[in-house]
Amino acid sequence: MTNQRFYAPPTDTTTWPNGAVGHHAFCLGPYAKVRACPIAGTGLRLTVYATGYTDSYFSIPACTQHRNKYIAGFLTCDEQGPIFHPAARHADRLPLEDVGVLATNRNFEEQA
Repeated sequence: MTNQRFYAPPTDTTTWPNGAVGHHAFCLGPYAKVRACPIAGTGLRLTVYATGYTDSYFSIPACTQHRNKYIAGFLTCDEQGPIFHPAARHADRLPLEDVGVLATNRNFEEQA
């Protein structure tokens, strides 16, 4: 089972200072697939897939899997690179160190 929604060519990549590697899609830039993406509130680095087009200037809806459990959330980016923020409803599926980083936006929760 895969969560990939957009084609991400394996040769067209961007590497950020935080170690994440993004695969470019024509419409999303380097966020179609992000390998070794840091997961906010944990020490994990997982592969994250964009699940839709950007819903605001600051975030991209995305998902990942941890121990075969689906985890929705969104990608944000700073000068170090992309970071995945898991949705609050999936908090029990991750070994969280900081619960304050969960995506608790009501509109986001209603969309998924």
